[in-house]
Amino acid sequence: MYSSHELVGVLGSNGAGKTTLLRAISRMLVSTGMVRFDGKTLTRMPAYKVVAEGICHCPEGRHLFRELTAEKNLRLGAYLRTNRDGIESDLERIFSPFPMLRVRRSQQAGMLSGGEQQMVAIGRALMGKPKLLMLDEPSVGLAIRLKATIFRCHR
Repeated sequence: MYSSHELVGVLGSNGAGKTTLLRAISRMLVSTGMVRFDGKTLTRMPAYKVVAEGICHCPEGRHLFRELTAEKNLRLGAYLRTNRDGIESDLERIFSPFPMLRVRRSQQAGMLSGGEQQMVAIGRALMGKPKLLMLDEPSVGLAIRLKATIFRCHR
């Protein structure tokens, strides 16, 4: 059971199954066990329906659309949403902790630094207005100041 604004970490050594767990929850990986969230069984649900249930997964390695701009990558996180005003407001909310993204919004994501790409990937997941946000290795290779910013964003 979870509560709103709760921060939970999954710890383990390399190869222990942390990434596999997140992939199973988000349905990026077929699993034989049962996955339940908010009283619903996700086990046979396609990944896009898991997102519609409020679960957003920011995988290790960012997986951005490199040829699209930073802003278009962010907007893709809101692809299931229909409230334009809310999407615009949330885009501004993403730019608040990540002001460099406002500056770089028209640049191709593939041309951004690794830290900027990580900001886009996390921002994209936040644009989905998740009930559950799963971040896989969110701070690998990032400057300490940026790590602190990322971990403040969940609030």
